[in-house]
Amino acid sequence: MENRYKLPKDLQIKYFRIFESKSKMNTEKIAVLFGVVSRSYRDWRRGKYAIPRRVVTIIENTHHIPFPLSKNITLAKWRADKIIAGRMGAKAVLAKYGALGSPEGRSKGGKRGIQVLRERGLIPQPKPFHEPRGYSVELAEFVGILLGDGHVGKEQWSIALNLVKDREYSIFVKKLITNLFKFTPSVLTRNDCHVIIIQGSGMRSIQYFVKLGLKIGNKVKQQVGVPDWIQKNPLYRIACVRGMVDTDGGIFHHTYKVNGKIYSYKKLAFVNRSVPLLHFVRETLQNLELTPKLIDKVENKRVWLYNQSEVAQYLKIVGTHNSRLLK
Repeated sequence: MENRYKLPKDLQIKYFRIFESKSKMNTEKIAVLFGVVSRSYRDWRRGKYAIPRRVVTIIENTHHIPFPLSKNITLAKWRADKIIAGRMGAKAVLAKYGALGSPEGRSKGGKRGIQVLRERGLIPQPKPFHEPRGYSVELAEFVGILLGDGHVGKEQWSIALNLVKDREYSIFVKKLITNLFKFTPSVLTRNDCHVIIIQGSGMRSIQYFVKLGLKIGNKVKQQVGVPDWIQKNPLYRIACVRGMVDTDGGIFHHTYKVNGKIYSYKKLAFVNRSVPLLHFVRETLQNLELTPKLIDKVENKRVWLYNQSEVAQYLKIVGTHNSRLLK
């Protein structure tokens, strides 16, 4: 940056008045002489900014007007003020964005950079997303579905269902999402692995799910649990369990043979490798005066309802939106 001389404001105004009087030039011609726009010259003339060294040299060479103070002193004053201003700017940046060398600082700087690029139209604006007003039974069931067969990534979220067995249920899930968030999710069919994927994307939806208490990334590695707002409300607990069992559970016929006679009865299971989710399901069923069994010492961890009458009681109290459980 070009060196400058810092004069007291009143003395700088007087210095340029003497120059204008002696040069007999208007503002536009003076600006051309100094190689700047008229506004820059007007800022110097009213003492807003320090005077560049080359401007003083031009005034001395063309009109022989002496500089009113010591150049060394005014140059030192400008350099000192520049250092102070730099420190103040650094403190302001630190307060606003954090330490730029830290993860927090880089994160804030990156977010600000993205915001500027969006404001300039260089990258698209984030997708609009409708947040439901408050909590509800429907929202609790949706959270249960995500905890069961869903995944929340950094930019996208999805629910994977069986292409054949859950086809009817996928229609319910799609409608639930539409009613909650006022948009239609995309549906991808994977015939090669017999999966139907219901998915959405957008930074705002991910941020909302995190605010609900869900986590981004692998549920098993993080051993995710159920958000507190669901755990504290009995109706939300039931709805959440319904979503979890409808996706990651089922009702099975247990058949065995004794003395040549075949016996068959129904039992219900919720299978998941996140232990906090298993405990939540067991505790909720116990609160409904059922007697679930927790198996968490093996790889295929699960919660069972062995009693056939209790399975019927589960369907009466908790219910299901997945016809697969009733077949």
